Amino acid sequence: MMMLLKMIGVLVGLISSLLVFAVVCLVAINASDRTKSPNTLLVESWLKQQPVASSENGVEYAMKMLSTIEGAKSNPQETSLSFSTQQTKLIRDFKEACHLADWETCNEFFNRNSVTINRAINAHQANIDKYNILVAMPDWQENDQSLIPQDQILWSQLFQLRELSLLETMNRSGSIASKIGVDAAIAFLNKETHFWNNVYHSSGSLLVHMIVSGVLKEQLRFAGTLAQSNKEVVKNISAWQSPFSLNQNDYERIFSGEWLFGHNAMQQMVMEAQQDTAPFYEQWLAKMFIKPIDDDNLRAEYFVNMVKEPVSTDASLMLKKPEYCNNDNSLLQLWQLRYNPVGKILSCSYYETDLKLRIVNMNNEIEQLRSNLMMTQ
Repeated sequence: MMMLLKMIGVLVGLISSLLVFAVVCLVAINASDRTKSPNTLLVESWLKQQPVASSENGVEYAMKMLSTIEGAKSNPQETSLSFSTQQTKLIRDFKEACHLADWETCNEFFNRNSVTINRAINAHQANIDKYNILVAMPDWQENDQSLIPQDQILWSQLFQLRELSLLETMNRSGSIASKIGVDAAIAFLNKETHFWNNVYHSSGSLLVHMIVSGVLKEQLRFAGTLAQSNKEVVKNISAWQSPFSLNQNDYERIFSGEWLFGHNAMQQMVMEAQQDTAPFYEQWLAKMFIKPIDDDNLRAEYFVNMVKEPVSTDASLMLKKPEYCNNDNSLLQLWQLRYNPVGKILSCSYYETDLKLRIVNMNNEIEQLRSNLMMTQ
């Protein structure tokens, strides 16, 4: 029995020693941060833009007009933009009748809901006016601080207001059957498409890009409904005559914005971990294992490769992974992981998704809808 206890004690001691040795090694190799890599410097150069006047910047106007994620969490009662259950249902029914159905269904919706429509418009007239100011803004440029998780605006509020603004535009002709405001709707969509196309080609946020691509697809579908009343509708919306194509600068802008979003999130984590109120173990872990510059370097390698590599669905031509993500040679991988192994292991998950292919596919969906619409002329 004593022999067994001694063996267990020796085994526990060995395991404890190995764990201590592993922690000491990890601490030693993470003792200092690296300098900025050439890829990081390249991504930072992509972020440089000519500043625009705040009075003409749609981002700043939208952030004053809408709640942010953090603002809604800390002060849920302060937002002036909220919709009742009846108004939300009206907006949903409008989209189903006019965006996804046909011209006759859209007309029937207006005739059947004229009282409810007028009541909702009157309740939100001031906010509708603000939305019309927003879509007249000539610029859209996020600053560094707007690209953080807490400051993302609540887009659902904006798009409910967008539908209500369109309702107000189409309702101007009153309750005359089959005479909803088609000309006013064309003017509204023309102005709005110029605005959202500008956001599509100006935003440095992948989330915003995905959201706006959805808006453009929705506009194109709605134009299909309008075109059923008059095929000249398509010709009158000049913003759709040219493709919504993306170029190399667009990819640089989007992926450098994603890099900055991650950079800001990492800085926020470090700041929170260093606060006096944080537990000691969190402060120690942050100090030992979070290396902000090396984290920037790891993400920059991924995003620069993403921008430079051509899009391909061929598995043999997919985005090339760094050597530290290569499982074919364990010794080589171990050597590559000698510096900041925790960060490198986490960064390997980036290479499982080809974000550029996702963006290209979204753009192709828009172009297909646009091509189908142009064929109706």
